[in-house]
Amino acid sequence: MKPTKITLIYPFAYGYIDFIVNDLKARPNTEISVVATENIKYKYPHLGSKIKNAVTKLFGRNIKDVYFNKQVLDQVKEEQDLIFIIRPDLLSDFCLQQLKKSSKKLVAYYYDSCEKYPRQIEIIKYFDEIYSYEDKDIAQFNFIRTNNFIYDTSIEKAEIKYDIFNISSFDNRIEEIDKISKTLADGGLRIYFLLFWYEKLNYAHLTSITNYISLEETKALIAQSNVMIDIQRADQNGLSFRTFESLGYRKKLLTTNRKVTEFDFFHPNNMMVIDSLNINIEEIKNFLSLPYVEISAEILENYSVHNFTSHIFKV
Repeated sequence: MKPTKITLIYPFAYGYIDFIVNDLKARPNTEISVVATENIKYKYPHLGSKIKNAVTKLFGRNIKDVYFNKQVLDQVKEEQDLIFIIRPDLLSDFCLQQLKKSSKKLVAYYYDSCEKYPRQIEIIKYFDEIYSYEDKDIAQFNFIRTNNFIYDTSIEKAEIKYDIFNISSFDNRIEEIDKISKTLADGGLRIYFLLFWYEKLNYAHLTSITNYISLEETKALIAQSNVMIDIQRADQNGLSFRTFESLGYRKKLLTTNRKVTEFDFFHPNNMMVIDSLNINIEEIKNFLSLPYVEISAEILENYSVHNFTSHIFKV
């Protein structure tokens, strides 16, 4: 029996996609290939080519984009049973057309909304299946519903240093994140909020970092915290990985995303929805004092990385 050949194409994703790859590789009779596009780097051979590219970009041709798409195609050596792409909007139409010819089934996972990346709408036509967790996009474009997943369930006990931990990137949420951190700190809660950006930033209650920290480093900080906090992006309705990390590690979660209350794993002892414009410190302190309620193994399994891969790849 021939193995099922699967290729995954994806950009930098903090290491989350590695868990999908490892789960697939552990399955019998599969042949898994990976195209990690973060590793595709174009270097100008000389100054003249850089100047030439600056000119050709004015006419809609970018040497770096051409190189990027060619490298993706060159890494797909033979016909695949399934090609799975995250952020396919980063690829050219020609590249997507060629990948479709190279696969029996072309699948995309839109883990960002079409509002955030409108090109995702333009390229729907190339895919046999598109998965999403955004309700609006699922309803409008008939995408297949999925969610992010629990990728880890083991965490060592550690001395608790923080009441509330958060890690975020600098984006249009910054005023909201800054306000929440100030309110919590002024309310007497021990917080540790990490803010990633490529240059140092100065906010009173946020710790600025200029390098990504690994999932293992993040895990260690989660272990040292009583509660995680998730601050929803304005263009995102689905649940972020923070929610599933809190489930896997049995940690309490504060979130600005009310959608969490619609899921079968929600329990008011474990998860609390907050309004960033009207934070009640006493309610949060009471939430911290409540005992954590264990969620059944059957429910948690529904959101495991293994179930995620079974749902999409069907192997």
